[in-house]
Amino acid sequence: MNDELLDIVDENNILTGESALRSKIHSQGIWHRTVHIYFFRVNKGKIELLIHLRSKFKDSAPNTWDTRFGGHIKAGSTIEEGVRTELREEIGLNIDMQNLLEGDWQMNEKMPNREFSKMYFFKYDGDLVDLKFNDGEVQEIKWMSIEDIKSSMDNNPKGWCGVSAISRVSDYLINKD
Repeated sequence: MNDELLDIVDENNILTGESALRSKIHSQGIWHRTVHIYFFRVNKGKIELLIHLRSKFKDSAPNTWDTRFGGHIKAGSTIEEGVRTELREEIGLNIDMQNLLEGDWQMNEKMPNREFSKMYFFKYDGDLVDLKFNDGEVQEIKWMSIEDIKSSMDNNPKGWCGVSAISRVSDYLINKD
């Protein structure tokens, strides 16, 4: 895993002007920012999310299913730059920010990974074969209904990454679609 330089924020998500290596930020529980992009579609009247099985080599939550794409916002980058970089690196797409629905900030206070995550949503109508997973972070992808995701998370919470966000994602998509 790349030990990238990240901007530090305070407990109110305000940039402090300082930065540190990702390893230090995570080991010491320093506040930082990430972006999470949720790919969705409507299939037979149900909202489905594109989920992926995280690589067994990931430093956090390896071999677990995840409902979002994204990652850390590198030091000196804007949120929009972080979104574009993560989508290009993780799935090989260049997506115009105007095609994303902007969500709110999500706060994770759990030590040691204290972060603020900006949520975005992308209605994906393309073919899954058009997505390129060249960074080694994704093992498998598939569409899954929100109801089935919630049920799977309830039955096997250790098999999922980011369990706490699914209700907020569901509420946002149901109200926006």
